[in-house]
Amino acid sequence: MTAYEVLTVALIVALATLASLAIYLGLMNWIGALYVVRCSACHHLAFNSRRDPRVSCPHCEHPSLLHPIYAARHRDAPVRILDDRLRY
Repeated sequence: MTAYEVLTVALIVALATLASLAIYLGLMNWIGALYVVRCSACHHLAFNSRRDPRVSCPHCEHPSLLHPIYAARHRDAPVRILDDRLRY
């Protein structure tokens, strides 16, 4: 029974930490210190200190770290870029 209690407390702490981080990122966006922008190379969402789109993001620079199974199976495949514009 104590294992379930420890796992429940760990889950609560993890969720509380992620929620607090999301609140702080939202506040930083609200005051203009951090913006959520699209990467101009692959159109993934990325953080930037200016409103300008980023030239590259971690998805472009390190695809094998972020998608290891896909990168292992498709070593010679190029990174697919989707044309998805932001819609407000």
